[in-house]
Amino acid sequence: MDYTVCGRKLLFVEDDEKLKKEMIAHFSSANTVFTASDVEEAVNQLAQAGNIDAVVLDLILKNSMGIDLFKAFPALPPVIILSSLDGEDSIMTGLTSGATDYVVKPCSMRLLETHIAIRLLPKTEAVETFGAFSVNANTRTVKYNSKPVSLTPSEFNILFFLVKNRGRYFTADEIYENIWCAPSLHTTTIRAHLSSLRRKLKAAMPANDIIRTEFNKGYCFTGEIL
Repeated sequence: MDYTVCGRKLLFVEDDEKLKKEMIAHFSSANTVFTASDVEEAVNQLAQAGNIDAVVLDLILKNSMGIDLFKAFPALPPVIILSSLDGEDSIMTGLTSGATDYVVKPCSMRLLETHIAIRLLPKTEAVETFGAFSVNANTRTVKYNSKPVSLTPSEFNILFFLVKNRGRYFTADEIYENIWCAPSLHTTTIRAHLSSLRRKLKAAMPANDIIRTEFNKGYCFTGEIL
């Protein structure tokens, strides 16, 4: 599969001018590229450009923190965080705030393009129901007892994959490779998504443990709903 990005509208929120020039040079020949140096400028670009396909977001900006973009502009397209902050807490915060991916600097433009391309792969459409629990890929919604369970885009993709493969165990790397059709690029990222997903499902349905883990086997959707 060719992991290139073509014909897309991309927004890069980055205050490092040298890195910004590298991004423009790499992506602008085949895409429409917008840039911003802080959250306020990013919000303006999103509002004016319309239909941005993906955002690459730095967390540490001169006049603001990149994470604030999720509150400032809730209706975001897929967001790939590109940051020098490589600690687990930073990655967890980014992913649970709404990012679909987290890439640690330094990162080559080729690798960054692969991350963007994977996040823009088309999604499968289907609806799966297990008693009072439903996963709807058409609307990308999850409900339990008719109440919505709020998930990030990546959490939804993981859940839907496990639901479609009910009863089978997958390691974190296998989940990544099956969903995004590429070798796992960051094991910590997928584990953070899984941890957040399981926590949200447990909070919404405390009597159920629908994603089980087993040592040396991985993660499994049981489909056993109370």
